[in-house]
Amino acid sequence: MKNLKLILTGILGLALNAAFAADAPRGDLLELHSCELYAGGCVVSAEAPQGGRYMLRVWDFTDGDFNGAHLKGLQFAVLQSSPDNLAMTDSKTGDAVVYLPDSTTQSQRDALLAWLKTSQKDFHPVKTETRVVPLQFTKSGGEYHFSAGKFISVKAGPMTCQTTACGEALWYEPRAATSLFTVAVNRDSSVNEPFLQLKWVDNGKRSIFLARFGEPDQAKNLYVTMNELCGTTQSL
Repeated sequence: MKNLKLILTGILGLALNAAFAADAPRGDLLELHSCELYAGGCVVSAEAPQGGRYMLRVWDFTDGDFNGAHLKGLQFAVLQSSPDNLAMTDSKTGDAVVYLPDSTTQSQRDALLAWLKTSQKDFHPVKTETRVVPLQFTKSGGEYHFSAGKFISVKAGPMTCQTTACGEALWYEPRAATSLFTVAVNRDSSVNEPFLQLKWVDNGKRSIFLARFGEPDQAKNLYVTMNELCGTTQSL
């Protein structure tokens, strides 16, 4: 009888874990940096003194629940400005602006903010502003576009080639927790955020991570190609 109870307890535990995993927030991530992520050592060294101090992260939820709110179809973004290179894991958060969708209820916005604080352990801003604005996040193959009201516009596309000039390689990983990630090209980005006194316009750099998050059956922070991330090769 004792062994039977242990077996039933184990089965119940596995079932509960599976249920929690099925309800876990998951989706796609776009993470834009103000420095190259895939580059040669000479480029990384040149950018190190002043580059990398700005970062934008965008989460697009394809499913999941948090604090009683269903998150499927929702997006939100976080813009950070720091005295440190935010591509590095030990950098300070600095100041931040959180952009929440205007098409949501207050309880959904509260759930998004609570998930941000719970899931991003490194996020400890000195000053924070919250804006409720129209958000749009679209994907077509390897092309991604995000906008947040009149404040942010970002277009990302796949890298066309990789060379070994100056030791080109992947130097950083996403600051956000991910399952799979790849590096994309910043086709065009424009940020104008008065709270941070930040006007940031950039293009042509391999400065964007595209990723999936919250997928329990896959590896953590696994670097893949754009075709693998988008499912073109049907290998993932």
